Amino acid sequence: MPSKAARPEGERWFEWPLTPTSIGMTAAELISELYETVTALNHDRSWNLTLVAPARFGDIIIDREAGCLRAKCAWKAKDPSQLGPAPAGYVRGE
Repeated sequence: MPSKAARPEGERWFEWPLTPTSIGMTAAELISELYETVTALNHDRSWNLTLVAPARFGDIIIDREAGCLRAKCAWKAKDPSQLGPAPAGYVRGE
C-alpha cells in the first residue's frame, strides 16, 4: 500500500487587523472572535492550512496601537481533497 506524502506543518504567528467593530471589544470578546475565525478558516476550501488556535499564555497578542491581533498557531497543510471548489452536493455548515 503506497504511503501518503507527509503534509507540511509547523507553528508561526498569524495577524488579523482589528475592525472598527472589534477595536472596542474586550480581550475576551477578541479571543472568542479569534477562535471563530480559526474555525471558519479551517472549513474554508480556499484557505490551504488547518490551524490550531493557541492555547498557551502569551501566544495571543492584542495590539490596539497597531490595530491588530497576533496569534501563534500550529498549522498543517490541508489535504488536497479539502481544497478547491466544493464537490457537488456539498453543504457548508454555518
